[in-house]
Amino acid sequence: MTQFGFEPIYGSIVLAIVCAVAVVAVIALVTPPTKTSSQRYWLIALRSCAALTLLLAVLRPSLIRTDNLPAEAVLIVAADTSQSMTLPDRDGRDRWTTQQQVWKQLSQGLSGGDTSLEIKLLTYDRDVRQLTANASDALEQLSPSGDLTDLNLAASKAIQSAAGKPIAGIVLIGDGAQTAPLASNGSDETQTTGRIGVERSIETLNSLGAPFWPIPIGPSGGGDAGRDADVSALNESYQLFADNGFDVSFQVQARGLSGIEIPIELAWIDASGKSTEAAQRAVVPERSSEVFSLKVPLTAPSPGQYRLVVSVPTQAGELVENNNRQIAFVDVREGGGRILYLEGTAREEQRFLRRSLRRSPDLFLTYDLLRTDRSWPVDLGTVFKPGKFDVYIIGDLDSAALGNQQLEQLTEVVGQGAGLVMLGGFNTYGPGGYADTPLAAAIPIQMDGSTRNDARRQGVNLNLDLLPGQLTGPVQAILARNHPITQLGGQDPAKTWSELPPMKGVNRFGKTKSTPGVQVLLQSDKDQPLLVTGEYGSGRVAALAFDSTYQWWRAGKSELHRRFWRQLVLWLLAREESGGDEIVIKMDARRFSIDKPPEFSGRVESIGSDTSELDLITEIIDSAGQVTSVSGVTKSSADGNISVAGRLPKLPAGFFHLQVRPSDDRSNLQPKQLAFQVIDESREMARVMADPVYLKQLADLTSDHGGRAFSSDEIGELISTIKQRRRKAETPVVEKHRLGDGPLSGWIVFLLFAGCLSSEWFLRRKWGMA
Repeated sequence: MTQFGFEPIYGSIVLAIVCAVAVVAVIALVTPPTKTSSQRYWLIALRSCAALTLLLAVLRPSLIRTDNLPAEAVLIVAADTSQSMTLPDRDGRDRWTTQQQVWKQLSQGLSGGDTSLEIKLLTYDRDVRQLTANASDALEQLSPSGDLTDLNLAASKAIQSAAGKPIAGIVLIGDGAQTAPLASNGSDETQTTGRIGVERSIETLNSLGAPFWPIPIGPSGGGDAGRDADVSALNESYQLFADNGFDVSFQVQARGLSGIEIPIELAWIDASGKSTEAAQRAVVPERSSEVFSLKVPLTAPSPGQYRLVVSVPTQAGELVENNNRQIAFVDVREGGGRILYLEGTAREEQRFLRRSLRRSPDLFLTYDLLRTDRSWPVDLGTVFKPGKFDVYIIGDLDSAALGNQQLEQLTEVVGQGAGLVMLGGFNTYGPGGYADTPLAAAIPIQMDGSTRNDARRQGVNLNLDLLPGQLTGPVQAILARNHPITQLGGQDPAKTWSELPPMKGVNRFGKTKSTPGVQVLLQSDKDQPLLVTGEYGSGRVAALAFDSTYQWWRAGKSELHRRFWRQLVLWLLAREESGGDEIVIKMDARRFSIDKPPEFSGRVESIGSDTSELDLITEIIDSAGQVTSVSGVTKSSADGNISVAGRLPKLPAGFFHLQVRPSDDRSNLQPKQLAFQVIDESREMARVMADPVYLKQLADLTSDHGGRAFSSDEIGELISTIKQRRRKAETPVVEKHRLGDGPLSGWIVFLLFAGCLSSEWFLRRKWGMA
């Protein structure tokens, strides 16, 4: 509506009339002093124009226009950019595509017309960001990459983004899954703490009189939506020997697949990527959610590096496929390396011996302590069955603990190719009663049965001087013959042995057997044999007079200790080690989550040379062969050997190799690689179902102001709802244009008044008037 009116100064029309009368009276009564009528008319006309201009300024005429327009307000639209939006929607499309189409419909449906409505587009995952909402393709340049969803932060930031302006409403697009942990103490209380925070934000929105309009995207469960097969609990790595049997244990969890046969496939993948079937199994769940624990016997393939894949084919209606398989890294080595260590007394030697052997990844040691409080002979079952173990170590254990029947089995298995080593002690060799057992035939020394001790005196402190089978220490081991067992490195092997601590005591050996292959490798300064090797049938045997090599470890010679025992076992396995240097890599985990990169270490194992001046380079090789250096690696040197340690950087999901190599290509050291897998275990991808019920509950908190949930197919209805609420929010808007209020009209009035008076003054001067 438009109307015309006057608003005189001081709000008084009487004053305006008095002023008008006064001006007219002055113009009529005060005539120009001229007798020429034309001059008089011009001067009166100019005075009248100036007077009229002045009267208009006093009356202030106004043009008033009144319209009903929507009040200024802000509409906030929040779009989900977390990784869960890559999951399928109800119609088979991914949720991200559905969300983009929803935004385009909204932006196009609300564009134009309502100029007082400001639309702000926010994106949310673990953080909230504001985008330019002018173009309908505002989400085209983005991708859903957020690792968590924080609905609480999205709701609170949406309210804050209004910056004090009235809120027309908040439209939140997403699956409604709160995955961000919000507990202040660091615990994962997502479902309680997170939801309470969202509800408080929506209650704040309700108090502002604004509605909440969520648009749930994604399946909400029911029917096939909850179907899932999950493979888990598979060991991340195995160290095996070729053609050896082993068991693979894992679990398969089935959800929503009751009564359906689920096939399980096991396959080997070699270094070239070739896949070979290993085994097949199948399970049929009887309940809607059931966990199967399986153990599948397999045989290790030929030597090499493999990936063992346990997988379940994608089931009909299954939304998430990345948990249908799990992978273990398998290093297969040549020959055997299974060791059985039988001990009668838990002395210090056994502790350090086990520690050294277990540092070798290709040797697997089983330890059994046969104490005197157990019923002798102890039935060990099938441990002496051919093929069960490759090397047997007998410590300070009396022959009565095993009995003649089991010792005969041990003798037979050694004759068939197993290795045997007997340590020194109070209850071994003759003092242990082995001279009168079937095992005496395999031992390369002649034992004296007259030195037999009481079989039940193990662990008792004995005086070595009173035992005929013992020699009191200290006894220094002297190299008698160069051999792969005694090659500890250095320019002078004999000198290396002479620098080792002497033995506290040793067994007194009788004569060595004169059979072919028997050799004395170590002896005392009085030519007493300390280490004798020989052969029995197809097996190899070593007799040690000492059991105090743990002193080497305590004297800082741990690497010599490890090398000696490793070379002894490898000789028994007929796998003599050349003594060459090598790089050893260890990782805290070989299958880990993206956000939990493990620590690693690499070291040069070398006794023959000092590698402290050598520089090692640590690199990561991805599946495409691209090499990246690892930063933040610390380097150190111990026992003359260089080592590196650090933590892997954050990597994307996939397969990689950690490589440690010498910086000098002329070095004899070969690069070493260790394969590992980075997996995505984020909570974001674990929650595959949308939660429209929860979003609807939030919308109901603002139902008094029109809040409700809309599906992605109801965007047109949402647009109509927004426009209808905007029409209800219309308020009268008055536009007033008054003479003199603006600079333009003010200047016009002033120039017109001043121009008339100036022209009148100019004419009077020109015509010679007073």
